[in-house]
Amino acid sequence: MNKITKILVVVASSLAMSFAAVAGELSVTGSAKASYVMSGGNNDDKGLGVGNELMFSASGELDNGMTWKYHTELDPAAGGAATAQDDSALSLSSDSMGTIGIYDSEGGLSVELGHGIGALGTGTDYGSTWGASGNTASAWGWDISSYPNIQYAAPAGLLPYGMGVKVGFVPNTADGQGNSFKSTGGVNGKGPDGDHAQQIQVTAAPIDGLKLGVDYIEYPGDTSANDQEKSGGNFYAQYAMGNFKVGYMKGYTEDGVSTYADGNGDSFDSQETTSLGIEFAVNENLSISYSEEEHAATDKGTIAVGASTMTTTETTMEVDIMQVSYNIGGATVGVFHNDTDDSEFVVGKNETKTAFIIAMEF
Repeated sequence: MNKITKILVVVASSLAMSFAAVAGELSVTGSAKASYVMSGGNNDDKGLGVGNELMFSASGELDNGMTWKYHTELDPAAGGAATAQDDSALSLSSDSMGTIGIYDSEGGLSVELGHGIGALGTGTDYGSTWGASGNTASAWGWDISSYPNIQYAAPAGLLPYGMGVKVGFVPNTADGQGNSFKSTGGVNGKGPDGDHAQQIQVTAAPIDGLKLGVDYIEYPGDTSANDQEKSGGNFYAQYAMGNFKVGYMKGYTEDGVSTYADGNGDSFDSQETTSLGIEFAVNENLSISYSEEEHAATDKGTIAVGASTMTTTETTMEVDIMQVSYNIGGATVGVFHNDTDDSEFVVGKNETKTAFIIAMEF
């Protein structure tokens, strides 16, 4: 995977020519959404919420024929905190050379959502009953969009079967998000999580209606040969025919681990995710979908003195997701329902979430 770094350096060098930009164009797009959420099971609460996102985009053309794009977003922070500026990107593109860009909280290469089943949004990414922290953090998969990164995308049409290739590199995983110009980043001590990251994504559309994709990420830079390196990858397939669409995803992650615990299920070391679903467009306005997800987490223990095998505990979250959306001329209304067994990898913890949504795009 260190070849990814070399590729990015070569591409960046080849693009180092005189850039005289022509005045670009600025546009603003966004969304306004409101929801009423009811939770049940072990998590019994209710809540009303209003959110919005604004994206400011600029683009233009250089005197050498290349095009450039920039965008940044304004959206509320988690928990209703003040609106923050984030998700920024600056890229340069050429029909013959492809695209190279610098991204901050953007440019995700993980294909965990590529199967794309969800009338309102893909699976539990749209709304889950558990948070992405603690034992559930790895269940979402890894992505270089979690860090400031640089990446290259091969030009469209270069490869057969509608294939696309993107490679990305994170020089410092301790570098914070939302960085200002000339940010120096943070000091990153090497450990089982590594000190940098690199990811590759390959997609294809070999026949009409069929989409395929795969990604792999790793976090090198560990100083100990005995550590489990932080890494992961995903695969998806989606097939659309008429008003139907089916999708499948398989993902796997390993946490960076220097020593294993006792294998009793308190601290998981690896996760495996499977998602399968179907979506049906009843007409041009009404869509319904159903999907199932399984998140299996494994806690590997050490081998006791005199024993030949290690203690291992596996816990599986099982999730059923149903969605309905209806477009009423510029607005979308919908219902989302999530039913989770053994939520947060806690045996016997069952949670549900039902959300009523209205959203406007502009």
